[in-house]
Amino acid sequence: MIEIIIALLVPVLILGGIVFLLLKRGLQMKALCEDGVEVMGQVVEKRSVRSSNSSSRRQKLVYRYTDSAGTAHEHASLVPGDEYMRHNEGDEITVVYSAKTPSVSAPKYLVDQARTALGK
Repeated sequence: MIEIIIALLVPVLILGGIVFLLLKRGLQMKALCEDGVEVMGQVVEKRSVRSSNSSSRRQKLVYRYTDSAGTAHEHASLVPGDEYMRHNEGDEITVVYSAKTPSVSAPKYLVDQARTALGK
C-alpha cells in the first residue's frame, strides 16, 4: 500500500515542482518587464551542457552585473545557439534586473521578447 502511495505521489511532486518553477520564472519576467533596470554586465562563463536524456546540448551564459546599490550578482541563463556564439567570456552583455529584487535578472533580449509577448 505504501509503495502505491509513493508511486503516485512522486510524479505529482515532480510535476508540481516544474509548475512552480515555471510560474516563478514567469512572475520574475513580468517584474523585469514592469520595473526592470538596464545595465551592462559581463559574461564570466559559457556552459554547454548535454541533456541527460538526449544527445542535444543546452547552452548557458553566466553573467555578472552590479545593481544600483553596488551589489554584484551572478546569473546563468539558457540561451539559443546564436546568442551563445555571439558572446565570449569577458564580453559585455546588456542585462535587465528587477528594481525591487535586484538578484532577479535576464539578458535584455529575453526581456524584450517578454515585453513583446505581453504587449508592453
